[in-house]
Amino acid sequence: MAAPTAQPGSDIPGPSTFRCADTLLFRAAIRPPEPSGGPQEPCDSGDEAELREHLRTAAADDRLREAVSLASPSLSRTLDAVLAGEPVRAKQLRRAVRALARYRLRMSGRATPFGTMAGVAAIGFADGPATAGVRWGERHRKAVRPDMGWLTEVVARLEREPAVLRPLRVVLNDLCFVRGDRLVVPYVPAPGAGTRPVTQEVSVRAGAVVRHVMRRAALPVPFGDLVADLLAAYPGVSAATVERHLVDLVGSEVLLTELRPPLDGADPLGHVLDLLAARDRAAEPLPGPVALIAAELSAVHKELADYAATPLGRGRGARDAAGHRMAALHPSDHLLQVDLGLDVDVRLPPAVRAEAERAAETLWRLAAARPGPAHLRQYHVDFLERYGAGRAVPLTELLDPDIGLGGPAGYRLPATARTAQGSPADAREQRERGQDRLLTELAQEASVNGEREVVLDDALVERLTAGDEEAPAPPSFEMLAQLLADSPEALAGGDFRLVVTGGARTAGAHAGRFGFVLGADDDRVTEVVRRVPGAAPGAVPAQLMFPPPLGATTNVALVPRRLTHTITLGAFADRTDGTELGVSDLAVVADVHRLAVVAPRLGKEVVPVVPSMLATVWHAPNAARFLHEVTQHGFPAWPRWRWGAADDLPYLPRVRRGRTVLALARWRPTDPALSERATAPADWERLFDAWRSRWRVPDRVESVNGDNRVALDLRRPFHRALLRDEWLRRPGGFLQEPPTDCGHGFGWLTDGGERSGRVNEIAFPMLRSAPAPGGAGASALRPVPVPEPRRVRAAHAPGSRWLYAKVYCSAERQDEILARRLPRLLEGLPGEVDRWFYLRYRDPDPHLRLRFHGEPAVLTGSLLPRLRDWCDGLAAEGLGDRLVLDTYDPELERYGGPAAAAAAELAFHADSLACREQVELLDSRALSLDRTVLSALGHVDLACRVAGTTEGVRYLLDRPVPDAEPSRAAKDLARELIDPFGGWQRLRALPGGPALLACWERRAPALTAYGTLLRELGAGTGPLGSLLHMHHNRLTGIDRPAEERSFALAAAALRSRRERLRAAR
Repeated sequence: MAAPTAQPGSDIPGPSTFRCADTLLFRAAIRPPEPSGGPQEPCDSGDEAELREHLRTAAADDRLREAVSLASPSLSRTLDAVLAGEPVRAKQLRRAVRALARYRLRMSGRATPFGTMAGVAAIGFADGPATAGVRWGERHRKAVRPDMGWLTEVVARLEREPAVLRPLRVVLNDLCFVRGDRLVVPYVPAPGAGTRPVTQEVSVRAGAVVRHVMRRAALPVPFGDLVADLLAAYPGVSAATVERHLVDLVGSEVLLTELRPPLDGADPLGHVLDLLAARDRAAEPLPGPVALIAAELSAVHKELADYAATPLGRGRGARDAAGHRMAALHPSDHLLQVDLGLDVDVRLPPAVRAEAERAAETLWRLAAARPGPAHLRQYHVDFLERYGAGRAVPLTELLDPDIGLGGPAGYRLPATARTAQGSPADAREQRERGQDRLLTELAQEASVNGEREVVLDDALVERLTAGDEEAPAPPSFEMLAQLLADSPEALAGGDFRLVVTGGARTAGAHAGRFGFVLGADDDRVTEVVRRVPGAAPGAVPAQLMFPPPLGATTNVALVPRRLTHTITLGAFADRTDGTELGVSDLAVVADVHRLAVVAPRLGKEVVPVVPSMLATVWHAPNAARFLHEVTQHGFPAWPRWRWGAADDLPYLPRVRRGRTVLALARWRPTDPALSERATAPADWERLFDAWRSRWRVPDRVESVNGDNRVALDLRRPFHRALLRDEWLRRPGGFLQEPPTDCGHGFGWLTDGGERSGRVNEIAFPMLRSAPAPGGAGASALRPVPVPEPRRVRAAHAPGSRWLYAKVYCSAERQDEILARRLPRLLEGLPGEVDRWFYLRYRDPDPHLRLRFHGEPAVLTGSLLPRLRDWCDGLAAEGLGDRLVLDTYDPELERYGGPAAAAAAELAFHADSLACREQVELLDSRALSLDRTVLSALGHVDLACRVAGTTEGVRYLLDRPVPDAEPSRAAKDLARELIDPFGGWQRLRALPGGPALLACWERRAPALTAYGTLLRELGAGTGPLGSLLHMHHNRLTGIDRPAEERSFALAAAALRSRRERLRAAR
């Protein structure tokens, strides 16, 4: 199972699903890794003089000092006190030594951008090994701006001043909605939320004034014009009162002002200053206190620009001056956002691209059987249950818990009342259990044999993916990997390793917030994002922008405009140019495969794109999170190596495929005492050494806890103290081997004079190639319809012209009820009931749904008591459970629209009669046919009656069919019986065949009339798929594999019949 390291040039057959984009985001630590014999720290020494001297020596390092001042102002203040000779407690000195050591290790051991400790650059590929190259310079560039949390507070302060607002534009927050007599803003950051995303719902009375504001501010309007409008409408009110009321609406975020920096702007503070300057030129001068704020902001802007122009380790004067001004305006521990653009030029050899694509293909194959988010799968089921397929539901209505479904389970902003529901065991779960067993076996065998590595060869990959169903590949994803090679020459020669460390669901996401750092190179990133294929043909990608609940998180959300169309939620936006979409422009529609977002105004599906690493699970209002997650629906979770049920084992080996390490070896502490403060330091050392010896933990490791990763040498007492401190403060961490244990180093990334290299990571954007025709993947990528949203429900509650009953009974008893018990109810139906139909369902309990149409008085006064007695009889016979009445909301869009509703319901009625009769024929053994074959026969007859024989046959032949393999006997029987062109002569000769054909004939007039009307309305065969699906439901029940087999039988039989007819000509 373990194998020696593969030869550098070894290859694995190339992929076909993904191709790597030409532009990559490169990330690297600013310093080379520390040698094992690096400076020793005074570990837990009580000697204050030694601690002070250590801190003074470390603080003399200008680059470290600058990095610390940006990352930890409190630590920076401690260093200032030590350098100034001020008294500092020994405990505080020890904490400072440890914190400083962590930052120094981070500067050399982690590539994740953070202040000036690590930076980014855009890189690409060379044409061949000969043109590959590396240059590491020293002219790195600082990108500096105010922290967005600080700037948000300052802007909010300015927004409370009517004099500031008068010439500025305001717009109604598009997340608002009316509930009763209140205008509700569901998502407003709570004051004093600190570092956790806390929001609150805010509402104001939706009186005449507020409704006037809603109409007038639907599009951006100058604040002063809005004041004038209200004064004209309400002449008895003073201007001061109107302004105060509007300022309150701004404070509650009912109105949004253009003073807030746009989420795609390069210079947020410059935006604020430009508007204040324009306002000063266009109106009366600012009041004295506000003018002073503006002057201070202008000075801050200049000082930050001066600081950004200084080399690394320099510019403290400008930085401190800006910091003092900023703290005076609004105190905060986080004043600046600093990113670093690296002075590097990297052209990777083509072999790296090929290896990355092969690794992506492997990860994709291993992930393909894992569906997307469980809460969204359940939401899809609930959506179809509530609205049906093909109906466009306005996004605001859908997410409103009072009139729609509300947010999916687990949504937080605002919290939803929906809860996650477990799904019954199915074939997918059986496959996952089989995969878990194999993965656990691999891990345990490696542990028993003392092996560090498991090699995935083709045979092992096949075993891990055995039985997986075909799934659609996502349009893109991003694979983050460290690149290791001992020298530039080794890299060019193909002797390298990729070590996968993470990823993202969207190509270009890792480059997101660094667009303003990359400068001209950012155009290359934009090109990558624009080349991402759509979720379906013709879909329009749109950049999704929204303010996170924490102002500081907006640092991650600021991304250059990458796409032509945008969707802006909860932020100021001018939608007059047609490319800017808002929540009111969007609706949600579903088919059996997936949910999708559509823009009826554009007549197209819209694919919301979040081109950043912002975690929408935690930092997005429900509407934004939903729009983002809908793009993931129907696709498996983004590919990364998963150990499954083996994930919590004490030891897991490295996993390698070719030249790519998919997972590093790791060790989890097994003794709880290692994470308990009650464990004395000496006892901790003894337990830790025993644990290391038992599990063969190496000397050099990385401590991992969530997003934090620190390289440690366990031979050094101070590093062990750091680890103990980490495990006590944040239990749950683990150790993993350093990437260099995989046999290669970072020496390829040098400055020309040293071979130690630098820790790096590269984000490889993977774009989906064209999907293969046919199969489940292609079916799931078909375009969805884009109907006009129906904002008024055509629902029928009990007491209306529809009586909708749910008769709960086991799935196994439904045939008996339909064949033997339902006729008793139907025989006594009042004459005023002109149509009825049934279907089988689970919610999750199985039941029959019966719907009757007629005069309300007859349904309620005559039919309902009869229905009650009939259900009581079922219960007495042990066949039924309970009767529930519900509201019937017709799926109008699914079956041709409102004009076709009555004809569709008559077709349902006719098909219900026919299917019930067929169930009775089977129950009485008057007809002996395999149920799947019978369903295939019914599909052919129904399609030919609705669409005409030629078009019906074409529809069934062209319908994409996932892999479904009926039995040989079923195939042969279907080929023999299915003959829509020849009058079904073989079926007519079969026992029970004439009775089957007779019930089809009785069904035919309603189907033909429905099909004729569909053609007149221009709907064509669009609703035919749904009609066929419900035919299978009535005849057989809820069984997707059996349904697909029936369609496969019909298509195979028709294809065979067509070939025989052609051969006979």
